[in-house]
Amino acid sequence: MHKPTPPSLSGLPVIGNLLEFQKDRFNLLRRGYETLGPIFTIHLGPKPVVVLIGPEYHDFLFRETDKILSMDRAYQFLNAIFEGAAFTAGPSDYDAQRHVILAPFAGKKMPGYVEIMVEEISAWLESLNERGEFEVVSLFQRITQLVGAHALMGKAFRDEMNDEFWNLYAELSAGIDPVLPPNLPLPKFIKRDRARAKLGGIIQRVIDERRANPQTHADFLQDFVEAKFKDGRPLPDELIISIVLGLVFAGHETTAGQGSWALILLLQHPKYLEMVRAELDEHFPPGTPFDHRVMRNLRHLDWALQETERLRPSADVIFRYNLEAYELGGYHVPKDWLTMLAPRVAHVNREVFTNVDDYDPLRFSPERAEHRVADHTLIGFGGGRHRCSGANFAHNEMAAFVALTLQRLDLELLDKNPGVNYGLGAPRPTPTWIGYRARTRTIEPALVVTA
Repeated sequence: MHKPTPPSLSGLPVIGNLLEFQKDRFNLLRRGYETLGPIFTIHLGPKPVVVLIGPEYHDFLFRETDKILSMDRAYQFLNAIFEGAAFTAGPSDYDAQRHVILAPFAGKKMPGYVEIMVEEISAWLESLNERGEFEVVSLFQRITQLVGAHALMGKAFRDEMNDEFWNLYAELSAGIDPVLPPNLPLPKFIKRDRARAKLGGIIQRVIDERRANPQTHADFLQDFVEAKFKDGRPLPDELIISIVLGLVFAGHETTAGQGSWALILLLQHPKYLEMVRAELDEHFPPGTPFDHRVMRNLRHLDWALQETERLRPSADVIFRYNLEAYELGGYHVPKDWLTMLAPRVAHVNREVFTNVDDYDPLRFSPERAEHRVADHTLIGFGGGRHRCSGANFAHNEMAAFVALTLQRLDLELLDKNPGVNYGLGAPRPTPTWIGYRARTRTIEPALVVTA
């Protein structure tokens, strides 16, 4: 006897649940979980998507990726931009690229990247008046862009970079559409392809300069220029360009939203904010070098960042394509459907976390450690062999932004309850204004100590 397919959420004819998914996917998927259980189906246009909620099902998806589940087929709509690099590469190509992509994130390199983060954040802080206002989402997006350009392609590129690069990148991102065929002759796709070609030309000129002047740079791009496949072949320039564009996308699209939420949530919860401030005053008073040793002592900040990942993960949906049919939880899931994890819904699973809608970073303290009841309870950066390679980079960038800002400024959240802007990329807060006042008359430049 055949097992049934997972129950479906009701939707509109033809488009199914697509409009609600685009407008407010968290509440759509949470409703599915609470009414239909941990395995259910939604329809994004004509495409059925099975949603899995719960650590054992997360483990299934991560374990079966590159076996009966495909990541590259699920993200085929991104291939027009990233052209077979990183998460758009098939299993064999990804295996060939993996050591190259992971190398720049090695632990020994992180102190130098933290130095870049502190330099860029401090430059913004030093530009401020004694008091004023800033819009945190656009601000932190700009900071992540500067950090990314500096760390990816070097100080000279960062200094010479103008708005052309990011305007082109905005056109590239605007051409992301997970529903429509990516090769349709639509204006947004035509602009996407033109922007991709121009960005490729900009990065190619930098690659040419690096090949002509080896051993003069220490950044991501230089690692890629000098990298070789395991058989000794150098990386083709076009693959390097695609990897760089992929890292820029993964870096500033995701980190900007989650880092903004980290500060907003702290300002919305003053009792926990005071705990973070007390910790900063003890371990990071003005003039203290901000390095990995300071970061190890900022436990309350670390737990706040984990709670931000739980409540506001940038990767709030994770897709795979079903290369084969499978059976799970008493259901039959057909071949050629999509399978999806929903991290933000999974993070309010009452079988894992207590008081799931409350902001409570202490749930991650050693005394409670709610996330350790099973593997893959916190999946905002994915899991398994495809877990985000830049997760530690992103965590350090958010920690540096929050720590330096709170060290220098007293803040007031002017937009008390920001909404969620889903758009076509990672979800982020709606524009959120914060008032500030300098904690000291003179903002001292942060010192940096590298390992």
